[in-house]
Amino acid sequence: MNYAFAVKWLKAFRESAESICELYADDFVFEDPILDQYQIRDKADLARIFVLYANKDRTNGLGVHNFRIRGYEGDERSGLIRWEWTPEDCANFIGLDVADKPFFTQGHTFHQYDEDGRIVRESSWWDVGAILNHIHYPGVNKAQVVTATPALV
Repeated sequence: MNYAFAVKWLKAFRESAESICELYADDFVFEDPILDQYQIRDKADLARIFVLYANKDRTNGLGVHNFRIRGYEGDERSGLIRWEWTPEDCANFIGLDVADKPFFTQGHTFHQYDEDGRIVRESSWWDVGAILNHIHYPGVNKAQVVTATPALV
């Protein structure tokens, strides 16, 4: 695929879980080891994971999630998308109190694509340490966590 597909994929997160799932082949594998999500192969399960990121209600504590692309490397069969993520109005994330504690992190997602350009394999990795640093999680020393200033691309 290409940079334009990477942008489309990230924009789909703000639209709906269904919009994201449409970009995946019927036979796919999804993994996000940071969230302990392995070998997800069912689109209904995938939609349940992604529904959070399409939240538009700033008052329910789930947050409004903003993704930006930082770069893309690849071809029509596979690609690596570098991205950044910043939620707004989020009260809780992965069981952590993040209310009034803005945070930012970066990650990357590796995709493999089928002949129709749909995702058949995905593996995402992101910096949870940056989140812990930003929310001043006890025991996390700022000097131990490397963070970057967000740059818009």
